[in-house]
Amino acid sequence: MSAIDYNTMTLDELRRYVLAHRNDSEAFYTYVDRSKVAGRMITIDPRDPHWEEKLDDRLKKIDDRPTI
Repeated sequence: MSAIDYNTMTLDELRRYVLAHRNDSEAFYTYVDRSKVAGRMITIDPRDPHWEEKLDDRLKKIDDRPTI
């Protein structure tokens, strides 16, 4: 079996790969790391009393991004 270079995949290709190979934890963590860098991953702190406002602001920023 040949080794897979996740860095040669686009983020969308890597997402599809992870969904098809759910037991590949290295691919999953690579996808999560790259998603965070790309701004696709939203994290919240439920202890923050303003977490809903921050989430709404973040979602609006995502909605306002230009489409390609």
